[in-house]
Amino acid sequence: MNHSYYEMPAKSSPLGIRILFQTLPGGFNPLHWHEALEILYPLNGDADLLMEGATYHLPKKNLTVIESRQAHSTQIRGKTAMNLCIQVSKDKLKSYLPDIELYQIECIAEKIRDEQFPAYYEICQMLSNMTKLYMSGTFEVSLELEGIVLQVLAHLLRHFGTRIEGEIPESNQIAVGRIHQILSWVEQHYSDSLSLTDVADQLSISREYFCRLFRQSMGITFQEYLTGIRLNHAYQDLLHTDMPVSEIMEKNGFTNQKKFNASFKSLYGHTPTEIRKQ
Repeated sequence: MNHSYYEMPAKSSPLGIRILFQTLPGGFNPLHWHEALEILYPLNGDADLLMEGATYHLPKKNLTVIESRQAHSTQIRGKTAMNLCIQVSKDKLKSYLPDIELYQIECIAEKIRDEQFPAYYEICQMLSNMTKLYMSGTFEVSLELEGIVLQVLAHLLRHFGTRIEGEIPESNQIAVGRIHQILSWVEQHYSDSLSLTDVADQLSISREYFCRLFRQSMGITFQEYLTGIRLNHAYQDLLHTDMPVSEIMEKNGFTNQKKFNASFKSLYGHTPTEIRKQ
């Protein structure tokens, strides 16, 4: 089974907008990231979002924005959950907003301030209307849906966007390329015994610079990212193989049983043995 932690985009519109009405099975959706800005609007179910070392509840009919290149995962606590998921390519929207890459949007239900709530509620109503339009099934609905997405994006930038002063230096673009390079490399070597020095050597940079670079680009430390990948693979092995827990632990790069169990329970809320029994 192939487990990708970079989410490849499916077909999107010429504006770089991808609209999905999806039903997801219960359980853990592994740590991943994507280039696109993601707008998530749960229609039902009960789920949590794990991002940058914090856990946020995803209440139904409340939107959450996940910025480009933010590593995140979700835990669905029922049998299924239905979502409206919108992914927007910032690069494609440069024809409207040439400096859109300078904006960061922070919009999470649990962190909405009182003065932001009217705008937040209005955006949620727009997303609710998108669901009704989608259900109508008329031939012109795709035009209306993309029009609403552009309105939603404008509201998000106006009320929840923060502009980075100045221009993004070329060095930052190079840094992003380096991080993408190392993430692809880690996909092939996550089960190996990896030190920060080993990883930094892949980019021919110092250990200290690599740690800063990764944290700035991904919002979590490299060790947190690596542990998440290993735990995700272990989780899948528990579900889909009959291998003993000790072998699964070693297969996925863990050498300390106590630390493995503690990290696993911290992420999934259950021990490996409990997951296997479920």
